[in-house]
Amino acid sequence: MVKYILFIFNLICALCGIALLSVGIAVLLKYDDIIRAFDEINVNVAPILFIVIGSIIFVIAFFGCCGAIRESHCMVSTYAAILFIILVCEVILGVLIFVNVKDVQRHTESLLQRLWSTRVNHRALWDGIQSSLECCGLNNASDWGNNLPKSCCPSRYDTCHNLLAAYSKPCSSAVREFIQQFGTIFGSTALAVAGIQLVGFIFSCILANSIRNQERRYA
Repeated sequence: MVKYILFIFNLICALCGIALLSVGIAVLLKYDDIIRAFDEINVNVAPILFIVIGSIIFVIAFFGCCGAIRESHCMVSTYAAILFIILVCEVILGVLIFVNVKDVQRHTESLLQRLWSTRVNHRALWDGIQSSLECCGLNNASDWGNNLPKSCCPSRYDTCHNLLAAYSKPCSSAVREFIQQFGTIFGSTALAVAGIQLVGFIFSCILANSIRNQERRYA
């Protein structure tokens, strides 16, 4: 029974690996402009780690399925050890994300100030931030004066010359909320997957012990 439970669990683990992989890729693709803007504080580390860990989990889950079906003590024990290492890494990653969110927000605010002071040289960057987060200006749309960029307005507008048509949310607030959501999603996902893997680690240890005892009886 434990063998088939572990087999089913590994299928779930494979799906978790795909989920981590998908979250990392989705964030990198959807928020590429924002991530490049804050390259100085390594915001891209979390999604890249999710892609790497998700890929590793998917591959290991496949071998875990093979070990469970073949009832190989060596394969199941190796699988349990690797699973435990990944589990610890995910817990550390999740905790670090939650702990450092406020620091990242503070660094981001100072970086935004510098980017805004040289916005003439970073127009494409601000266009990417404003379009992605649906915000306008550092503190409000009037920061742009009479030269509102098209990115300050929804895509349905051909031009953006009216403050009333521009996004009302300031980019300083939008980026702060994005960092908070970014941290919550990644931290929660890492800890949730680690919790699921803990169950798998326990079952794999039980199965490895059962296989070893069976081998001793028939030795």
